[in-house]
This record gives sequence, C-alpha cells and structure tokens, in this order.
Amino acid sequence: MRWLRWADDREAILALRHAVFVEEQGFPSDIIVHPRDETGIHLGAFLGGQLVAGVTAYVFEAGAPELAAYGLPPVDGVTVQYTKRLELAAYRGHGVTEALGANIVRYVFECLRPARSFLVLAGVHRKLQDHYRKLFNFRHHGDVGEGDDVRTVMTIDGDAALRTAYLKMRAMAESVHRRCPVVVPSLVRALVDEGRAGLLASDRLGRENHYVGPLSLADELPRLAAQNRLLYAEQRPRLAATNWGPAPRRLLDVGTGTGVYLQMMAKDPALVGTVVRGVELSPQLLAYARFSFPHADFVAGSAYATGEPDAAHDVVTANFVLIHLRNPDLALLEFWRILRPGGLLYIVDVNDTTFTGPDVIRTMVEEHHRWHEADRRILATLPRRAAEFGFEPVARHSTTVRNTGGAEPTFAPDEIRLGRMSMWGVLSFMGQREELEEAFQAAQEHYLGTECEISLNVETHVYRKPGG
Repeated sequence: MRWLRWADDREAILALRHAVFVEEQGFPSDIIVHPRDETGIHLGAFLGGQLVAGVTAYVFEAGAPELAAYGLPPVDGVTVQYTKRLELAAYRGHGVTEALGANIVRYVFECLRPARSFLVLAGVHRKLQDHYRKLFNFRHHGDVGEGDDVRTVMTIDGDAALRTAYLKMRAMAESVHRRCPVVVPSLVRALVDEGRAGLLASDRLGRENHYVGPLSLADELPRLAAQNRLLYAEQRPRLAATNWGPAPRRLLDVGTGTGVYLQMMAKDPALVGTVVRGVELSPQLLAYARFSFPHADFVAGSAYATGEPDAAHDVVTANFVLIHLRNPDLALLEFWRILRPGGLLYIVDVNDTTFTGPDVIRTMVEEHHRWHEADRRILATLPRRAAEFGFEPVARHSTTVRNTGGAEPTFAPDEIRLGRMSMWGVLSFMGQREELEEAFQAAQEHYLGTECEISLNVETHVYRKPGG
C-alpha cells in the first residue's frame, strides 16, 4: 500500500474506478472523477505493480461552499469526505478494502484532526448504511437530491464521536493486518514530500497531552520520580557506550517532564561538555522543573513544535515520550529538523508488545492500548518509521523489568528486578482511566492474590541523522 500522487497516478486511479463503478456496477462515467481529485489524499493497494484497490479522502476547509450542497452546517475546522473505496472483484475477501478504509481514517485523523467526517452513498451503495454505521461509526445525516439521483449523507460529528471512530479504526487496522499484513507508509512523509505540509494540524496536535490528560499529577509525581531514578540506573551503561561526538555539544530533551532525569543525565561522565535544555508541554510539569532546578534551562514546547532553530542540536533525547504522542511521525519530522547533520536521536520507551504475565493482567494492558489515544507499542514500528524520515540506526538495546526482586531494585545486564509492589506501581497508572476500572480491578485482585510473575521491556533506540 502507498499514498498516491494524482499527478503521477491519475490514469491508474481512473482506470480502477472505471472498472468497478462503470463496467461492474453500472454507474454513469462521471462518477469516476471528483472536482477535488487533484488535492485529494489517495491511498492505494498494489499487487504485481497493478493498482487493485483504493480509497480517497477529500479535505474541505471551514466554510467550503460545497458542504452546503450536502446539507452540512459550518464547523470550526476542516471537514473530510471519505469516498471512492473500491477494489477489483478478483481481489475481494482478503481484507484489502477494510485495511484501506481503516488506515485512511486513522492516519487522516492523526495528521489533520478534522472537525467532521462524512461520506455520500448513491445508487446500490445506499444499502450499505448499516455497514458504515457498524464498521466506521458513521451516522445518518440526511438525504439530498431527488428520484434516481437521491444520495444519503452520513457523518461523524464532534470530538467525542471522532475520537471513538479513530480508536475503532486503529483497532480495526491492527486486526485486519493479521489477515492482510501490509504496511502503510507515513502520511506525514507523503504530505511533506508533496509540498502539502500545511495540511498537518501541528498546532492542534501540539495542544494535546495524552500523558497528563487522564492522570492525577498528585498521584503521578511520586511514581514519576521513582521511574526517573530507575531509568537513570538502567541507562548509565547505555550512556557510557554511546558515541556522543566531540564536546562541546548541545542536547535537547523533548518531553522533559519534571526535569529530574535530564539533570541526572547532564551530570553523567559520558556527557561532560554538554549544554542541555528541556522542552515540556505541560505547564504544571514545566513549573515543577523550573522550581526544582532554577538554574537549568527549561522552555515550553511540544514534540511537534519545539520552537528550536533548524539544525540547532547535536543530540535530541525523548524518554517515555513517543508512547504519549498521537502522531509520532510528526515528532520524527521535527527531530530531523532540529538535529544537525551527524546528530543523534536517542529514544527510551516501554514496549507493551513485550509484556508477559497472566491473561487477566494482559487483558488490562490490551484494554489500555485500546483506549489510550497514543500508542505504547510504537517501538515495535519505530525502526521502519525512523528510516522513512532518513534516520540511520546506530544501536538498539532492551532491558527486561521483572517483578521477582526484593525490597531494593537489583540490576544485571539487560535486566532489572523489582519487588512485587514496585513492579505493580509501574502499571498502576492504568487504573486512573475510567474506561479501565473493571479490567484494572480484576488485574489488581489477581496480582495481589497470587505469586504470578510479570515482565515488560524498556527499549533504547539510537539513530543518526546522516551527514556532518
């Protein structure tokens, strides 16, 4: 699957539409074109070089006159129409169009953050209303036209409904991937390469904080402080083994939080001669960092918009950040921009795909993934994503954290052993989400009532921006 360019793929797209809509389904030939095709977002599936399936999203700015023709009132933000979802008859039944539909809704939402989505059903397709309601969360809005030209408009309106649809489509894309294991490349990369970066909702995404949002900071700060200490103890040999390049060097820590870990890292012998700065989105955490370390350098900013100049840093670090981002690709774009050629990108995060333990606790972890707006499995796909943005892999390490230790943590190569209650504290934040109340209660009762063992991996990924 790949994102298509109308200028390059126009003939293939029109041929596919003609084969399905006109030759097979009997629609008039004018259905194969749309006034906004040239600016549409097209996703296609290829087999042996042939375009066998496709789907398109059209983006309407606020107040676009075409929307009134569908009976759609003005909204504050862009409206996206999903349409032209089709495949050649010979390739149906393998999950291809399901994968196309789920992925275009997912990635358009992550990149554009639309205020409304809609689709229009005509002819025999009007019978699919129940299908789109159940599968994609669309709701009947109204009918337009008369007689044989009547068309049904279905919409997803409002932040809550759009969020639900997004999470549903993300889960569907992951499920269909097991039947149709193809990779959809980065939409961020595609839009930037086409000179359409203006479509990216960087400002709106930058105001979202999926870490702080569902949590109580009063409850979270003690856990975060303990995590900072564990992280530094685990990272010391990783820091020592990394070639940071010659001093003096500049390091930017994105999503620095309380600033505690950054100050520990700044004093590490491996980073002598490094000028550090922390960037933090949360006003509460930024205030905490500035109060705790008044002589340190902390600024407001997000992973999508750090506010730093181009090529300003020799090192960019992001510790337990990517798992809280709606759009990690947009962050990779920003990291590339602010790194000098030859600079290092140093990422540390948990990877929930590595969890081992009883099914009832695994269910809690999976339920958290279902409801978490970001992706705690991002490290499983990070090498591919980083490569799309030009980063070269330098090193990758994994440390398994187990609950088989004593009162104090014990460290061994690639392993940390925690006491049972300390390990449960690593996962306890999941219980602060309302949607997980039942799953968390069941998991906690099982954990406290048994001697079960659980583990989870913390991974370190190091990449380099070529050049320099």
